[in-house]
Amino acid sequence: MSSGALFDYGDSLRSIGMVLVAPPHRRRGLARAVMDRCLSMAGRRPTMLIATAMGEPLYVDLGFAEVGRVARMACDSAAAGAVSAARGERLPSISTADVHAVLELDRMACGADRSALLRSLLARAAATAVVRPASGAIRAFGIALRQRDQLVVAPLIAPNTSDAVTLFLSLAGGCAGPVRLDVPTRQEAFLSALAALGLTQGPSAPIMLLGAGSLPGRREQIYAIASRGFG
Repeated sequence: MSSGALFDYGDSLRSIGMVLVAPPHRRRGLARAVMDRCLSMAGRRPTMLIATAMGEPLYVDLGFAEVGRVARMACDSAAAGAVSAARGERLPSISTADVHAVLELDRMACGADRSALLRSLLARAAATAVVRPASGAIRAFGIALRQRDQLVVAPLIAPNTSDAVTLFLSLAGGCAGPVRLDVPTRQEAFLSALAALGLTQGPSAPIMLLGAGSLPGRREQIYAIASRGFG
């Protein structure tokens, strides 16, 4: 009838996601009960979530505050041709030897230990890419996964918009079908670049936080989140 999940990213952050109630059982307090259970497990540690319009009033009532927003960018099969045509240099994939560096980049950007999540995403990845300058140290990475008929680019971690666009084109440039990714709205230049490639922007959703005034990490380096469920 109802479900929810608490993702443990270490002492600095927890994330709640997948809070669902079957339609016939809504308005019976089940979502609140799920949230109460998740929050009791999280303790006093900062806890984030990405809210739906239906769930946001409950989260506000529980003390969550908006600290940002995320927008879905997507293109259908027809528009994907523009992305494919713009494809630039094919970047190297994430190798086994690169995994430690990738996990560290993600930890710095998110301010939390998401190594278990990243390893799971890498195991299921349809494509991966890294930006590696002449010095040899990885400075940016991206992962793309297949979900039904869509290619989902998630996450993208980069120091600047140029690297983020290069990663996106390397991951999605050869895709003939629909492509989507969830982008923090603070990344205005990246959103504009994606729009120029033919992706359209859907409604944004609030990123909400309880137990702290701001999210940890170098959030300006997150160009696409892992998912709205995982944070």
